[in-house]
This record gives sequence, structure tokens and C-alpha cells, in this order.
Amino acid sequence: MADVVIVAYLYTFLLISAGYAGLTGLDNFEDDGLTNIQTQADNLLLDDTVDKKMVHHPRYKCHQCESPECDDSTEQICGSALYCFKSTVRASDGELRYSRGCSTRRDHYQFTCHTNQHSQGPRKRHAGQLNITCCQGDMCNSGSFPELSPADTAIEPLTANAWKLWVSVLASVVIVSVIAIMAILVLRRTHRLRVLQAAQKLGKDFNYFSNNTYNMPVTSAFYEGMEGSTNAVRAVAAGDSTLREYLETSMSSGSGSGLPLMVQRTLAKQVTLIERIGKGRYGEVWRGSWYADSVAVKIFFSRDEASWRRETEIYSTVLLRHDNILAYVGSDMTSRNSCTQLWLITHFHPLGSLYEHLSRTTLTRHQMMVICLSIVNGLLHLHTDIHGTQGKPAIAHRDIKSKNILVKVNGECCIADLGLAVTRHHVSAGLMHNPRQGTKRYMSPEMLDQTMNLQSFDCYRKCDIYAFGLVLWEVMRRVCPAAEHRPPFYELVGHDPSFEDMRKIVCVEGARPEPPVDSHPTMIGVAAIMRECWHQNASVRLPALRIKKTLLKLAANDNAIHLDDDNEVRTRDIASAELLRPY
Repeated sequence: MADVVIVAYLYTFLLISAGYAGLTGLDNFEDDGLTNIQTQADNLLLDDTVDKKMVHHPRYKCHQCESPECDDSTEQICGSALYCFKSTVRASDGELRYSRGCSTRRDHYQFTCHTNQHSQGPRKRHAGQLNITCCQGDMCNSGSFPELSPADTAIEPLTANAWKLWVSVLASVVIVSVIAIMAILVLRRTHRLRVLQAAQKLGKDFNYFSNNTYNMPVTSAFYEGMEGSTNAVRAVAAGDSTLREYLETSMSSGSGSGLPLMVQRTLAKQVTLIERIGKGRYGEVWRGSWYADSVAVKIFFSRDEASWRRETEIYSTVLLRHDNILAYVGSDMTSRNSCTQLWLITHFHPLGSLYEHLSRTTLTRHQMMVICLSIVNGLLHLHTDIHGTQGKPAIAHRDIKSKNILVKVNGECCIADLGLAVTRHHVSAGLMHNPRQGTKRYMSPEMLDQTMNLQSFDCYRKCDIYAFGLVLWEVMRRVCPAAEHRPPFYELVGHDPSFEDMRKIVCVEGARPEPPVDSHPTMIGVAAIMRECWHQNASVRLPALRIKKTLLKLAANDNAIHLDDDNEVRTRDIASAELLRPY
């Protein structure tokens, strides 16, 4: 049954096609000047009418000549004519031809006097023109020949169908343009909503990301710090995985962090450096693009290969990956301009370091608690031993400061720059070639006066706690009512103090930064934690776990700080975020 239906459809299609072809042929036949069936029928009717009208008409004499004889004075005469005619014809090449004559047969009337293209409507381009006038009377076809329209008007005017075609094309262009404009408006609105969401998560207004400070491209890596951001825009080449997919699904080389070693050896060829965003003691930091994602590329000088190897080794530690520790992508060694470059590639966070963030922004108590708890969470993960088959050794950072802490777009922080980090194995094996390293402004008293037990790993963790206390002081100064951001001991030492300057004010004079004056219980509690962190006696300083528990207890008793079901500070509480302007 289905085959019969299909055959019937095909047969109907063929009939329609044949009918269309036949109509087209008839049109062509008429355009060429031939008489179609309808014209013949009309002629028969007209012949009958003319026959009735001209039966008793007399006969006439007419002038008769053909081009070019008509241009001369000699003309012939034809007699017994029913009518006389004279004609002007313009050929397709533009030449004019004239003729005079007569007709003695009634059936010629339709073919002569009724064939006048001069008075007809639209005709084909390049076709000839014809104007014939007929008359009755002796020698009535003398005189001037009938005129034709100018040659430049011989072009066929546009038909009604042609105008409809142009109107259809114009309407289509207008409709497509309207759809494109609507799509662009929808995309712009979606982008603005996502940027507004990111600003609200930081407790800022919409213009927060419009300042010159944030004049940078917003890629999918920009929203990477937002948990639950599933609608991030990504543009990658077909068949290539994104950065997140590489980091989450790639087979590990056994380190538990970063890409496999075989991938790392070709990583530099896949990264495009875009702009330099910083310069440190070991090299430069660039923003790069890897599979349409923004990454941070730390380029070490060739003389600092030991630092590059140390940081690569620390980042490759099993189970090191943590939300509050800078995510590691891989390391590679490449050659640029005949110079060896050592690359360490990590995630990119567009808000920059905590030092820069505090310099341009004031904080609420909720935002302060998010920053402090995220830093201590990262520090706790570094300081903790994880035992087991896939265990993690305890790690001491040795260079905790606000410039080595990066701010994520959800308001949390992550600890970066593990170039000086050490494990218990490094300390016990005597691999510390220069123990007195780090930022002098953040060095602990026992490090400055060289009384620290260099064979005790726990002493290095106590130094991190001391530096963390100074970072707490920097963060507290920016809580409303905020004071201007300053580094620790700014009123006592210069921009680049020496070891002796710091030893004098920290060890001899026992100076410490003055905590901000704020009567709120949360601020008083954080100030108490700060004092215990930078205590002169290292054994009195609080461990990272105790600091975290105390901060959570303070947050639970503060209505301005919002905790989730796990008793952690919420970073996605948009409704309760306070909108603050940059300081």
C-alpha cells in the first residue's frame, strides 16, 4: 500500500512538472512573436467581425514600397486594396526601417493592423519595436511614417512580480536583522546578569567589575571560582577539552595534582602568553590562554631552576589539591629567544592578590570572615599530615603574606607561591640550604634573631602562624569603618627593611601592629586571635585548627555573618551581601 501511495505521488509530481514546462513553452512561444492558440481563436472572432463590416467597402489605391526604396522618390502603387498601411520598425540593432503597402485580403487585417508593439505594454529586453497605422482611402498612406519611442526606453519595465520579489527580499533582510538584534540583546542581558551575580557574591555593586582596575577580558576562568556556575561561557576548538575537564578527568602521573608528566612536557607549546601581570623575586607572572581558558604562567629565570623544581615538587604532592590552595596545572621547560625558560602554570584569578584587593576595597564583617576562614583552611590543609596509602605530608609555606594570597571571584582566598615550602623530609634530611628566607617584614622573631631550631619542622609551621597574624591585621583594617590599607610595621620601617631593622623592632623592642579599635564582639575576638598568633613565644601560638574553630565560633554569634548547614561561612549568600563602594 505504501508503494502505491509513493508511485501516485511521483505520478502527480510528473504531471505538475510537465504542465509547468508546457506553460513555460507557451510563454516562450508568445515572447518570440508567434501566435498561440488563444490568439488564433481571437483572430477568428475578429475576422468574422471585420468580414461583416468590410463586405461592401470599396477598393482603394495605396502607395507601396519597402525599405530602403521608401527613402527614394520612386514609389509603386497597388490597387483594389481593402486598406492601406504604413509602418516603422526598429530592429534589435537599433536601425529604423520604413514600409508602405496595402492588403487585398480581409484575413490579413488582424496580422497587420492589430500587430502593433508600439502600443503594447512590457516586452522582452533587446526585442524590436513596431508601429503600424492603417487607413482607408486613396493614397491615404502617404506622408510621414509613424513614430517610435526613443531607443533607450526599449528596456522592459519591471513587472508586478518583480516588485513583489524585491519586497520579499527586503522583508527577509529586515526580519533576519531583527532576530539578530534580539539575540544580541539577550546575550548582553545574560552577560550582565552573570557579572552582577559575581559582583553580588563579593558584596559589591554592578560597577565593581567596570572599574579600570578590572579592565581585563572575562573568560570562563573568570567564573571558575564560583561554585555551581554551570552556565559559564566557554569557547574552545572542536575536539579539544577545556581546562576544567583536563584538571578533573585527566589521568594523574601519580602525584595526585596537576597534569600527567607526558602532557606537561608539551604544555608550553599549547599556552599563549597575553600580558604580564606581575614580577617577583624569581621571575615574571603572565596571563596566558590555554584552550580558551585563562591561566597564570609563572616564568622563572634559568638561574632559579632550584626554586622551580622545589615549587613543582611541592605542587605535585599527593592530595595537595584544595579549594584554598592555588590550583596547579603543570610545569614545562621551553626556549624563547635562545633563552631557557622554566614555566609553572596555575589557575588564573583576575582579582589579583589579597594585597591589591584590600588596597581598593572595603569589607563587611561577613566578607572579612570569608577571607580569614578561607586562608586558615588552606593553611590547615598545608600543615596537616594525611596518613595512608595516598597520604600527604605536612607542608610549611614559609612565605605567608598578603601578596602571596589570591582572591577568588566568590570572595574566598587561596594560598599561592610555594617556592619556599618545605616538608618534614626536607627538614630532617638537611636539604635547607638557606633557612633564613622569606619576606623580612613577615618573619617571626625566632627567625630574625636566629634562635629557631632549624631541625624542627614544627618551628616552621609556627612561623606561618606568626605571618598569618599579620595578614589578619591587614584584613581587619579594611572593615568598615575602614582605615587606609598599609603593610605591617609601615610606621616603623621603610619599604624594603633589612634583617637588622626588623630584628630591632620585633625582637628587641617587641613591637607589633596596633589592632583596629572596634567594640564589636567579633572584631574583639579576631583581635585576640591575632595577638596569640604573633606572640613572642612560638610555643604559645595557636595551631591552624584552633584558629579555624575560634573563627567559626565568633561567626556563629554574629548575625551579620551567615553560616550554612555545615557550619561554614556562606560565600554565595547574595541576598544578605552588603553593597559597598570601593574605598
